[in-house]
Amino acid sequence: MKKNAKSCETHKLLLTTMILMPAVPLLLSVAVGFFSFSDVTKRFAISSIRQVALDHKKMIDDFLWERRNDLESFLTMIPAESLTGAAVRDEVDAMQSVGRAVFQDMGIIGPQGRHVAYAGPYELTDKDYREAQWYLETLKNGYYVSDVFLGYRGVPHFVIAVARHVNGQAWVLRATIDPGVFGKIVNVVNIGDSGEAYIVNHDGWFQTRRRSGGALLERDTCVYPAQTDGLMTFTGEDRAVDYLFASALINGGKWRLLVRQKKEEAFHSTVMAAYAVALVLLVGGAIIVSLAFVISRRLLDTLREQAEAVYKLENQLLQAARLAELGEMAAGFAHEINNPLQIMKTDLALLDLNLKDVAEEKGDSTTIPEIMEIAEQFQIQIGRCAAITREILRFGRQDAPQLQPIDLTTYLPKVWAMVENKATVHGVQLSCEVDAGVPSIEADPGQLQQVMINLMNNAIHAVVERNGSHGGRIDVAAHGDERGNAVITVKDNGSGMSQDTLAKIFLPFFTTKAPGQGTGLGLSVCHSIIDSMGGELTVDSRKGEGATFTVVIPGKSS
Repeated sequence: MKKNAKSCETHKLLLTTMILMPAVPLLLSVAVGFFSFSDVTKRFAISSIRQVALDHKKMIDDFLWERRNDLESFLTMIPAESLTGAAVRDEVDAMQSVGRAVFQDMGIIGPQGRHVAYAGPYELTDKDYREAQWYLETLKNGYYVSDVFLGYRGVPHFVIAVARHVNGQAWVLRATIDPGVFGKIVNVVNIGDSGEAYIVNHDGWFQTRRRSGGALLERDTCVYPAQTDGLMTFTGEDRAVDYLFASALINGGKWRLLVRQKKEEAFHSTVMAAYAVALVLLVGGAIIVSLAFVISRRLLDTLREQAEAVYKLENQLLQAARLAELGEMAAGFAHEINNPLQIMKTDLALLDLNLKDVAEEKGDSTTIPEIMEIAEQFQIQIGRCAAITREILRFGRQDAPQLQPIDLTTYLPKVWAMVENKATVHGVQLSCEVDAGVPSIEADPGQLQQVMINLMNNAIHAVVERNGSHGGRIDVAAHGDERGNAVITVKDNGSGMSQDTLAKIFLPFFTTKAPGQGTGLGLSVCHSIIDSMGGELTVDSRKGEGATFTVVIPGKSS
């Protein structure tokens, strides 16, 4: 009987030992794993919402900056003498037609503070804005983005305005941003089901609609911690629901961008992990080995799900970075596109005059060839715009270049003619000499044109920077070398570059131009294009002595 009792005690001790030995390390590992996993998932959720806020801040700042540039360009393009005449109404109508995709209406306010020209759906002509806050701020700073307000029209809207001074008098171009377009830009958020973004002003009034409730010009009931600069994350409560927030200041600190997600959803992985641990602890003991197998499978599945989630997020971040790069490149390509469009505009005016001559002279044969030449020039310029657009698309798709034989004796003079007008306007003397013996090459005409236009435009910028509108000179030449290569040079007497600048000139995003005037992608893209042709792009320059860019491309084998 004592033996049975001792055996029972031994069995209990052994059973207890067998249970405790795996249970203790299991409990420790589960506890350590849970807290580590919980910390990682929380930091991951915070990092994700911070990245979304940063991307949104950049996208909104870029949108407002581009609209400001649009308005400043529009206002600068209006001749000073047209500001006081009836023609200004036609100019505003034309500007509104160009920007109608973003601008709801547009108008010019004269020095007396009244609308002298207006294009839009409201009756705002001759309205007095002398006491309007946005108008006073624009006169003071030269540029202003207002809060959302009702104004004369009685509906929520906000305006962007820029000022231009002519003969000591201030003229203001005001445009209303379409609230629907701006709201879509702000509301595009891809973080779970409850993720959303919205903007409030300094006093807490909604500047965009919030999907979960909150109309324009409605007071936000949620209380946020104070913020002076940078990016901050915090948790808060709104209508008895806990949220994870990321906040960034935009529009010069007047607006506050808020990105939020329900805390329960943001930390969903942590909650699920807690349930899994509780289940392990409740079921453990008698089936410790089987439970270990279940835990391992569950952890494996959890890790696999997390790996898939991280992989998807990485793809989204890579795509966002790709789109950001494309946005930067678009600014550079817009500079490239502006040149042929100006040529097309000039030729259009000449075509209009010639058509009038034809109508008056009833078919004078001397004007017909000139009209045909102008039409041909339009085709060339449109083809150039299409080629530049293809470059944007090719950046995303990596399309193969359209290679074809190019005779440089006829090709280079045509490219030279595209920037001749621009050079003449800036007082730059531009020459083009192509050796009759220069070998033909095989390349994509659009890509090579992009390279040459970029080099010549950069040369014009450097020449004007040093010489102003007098004494500038750019020489474009082409010849063959002893190896059968085609050698193209673009030489200028501009400001030149230091040795430190030369070492960085072909790096992406490096630019010597003032902020807002260049992306630093032009020469990097040119270098990549020439390299893809099997050629070489080099530069020789000294500070204050001009620069010579040399393009060497293998000749086409016969």
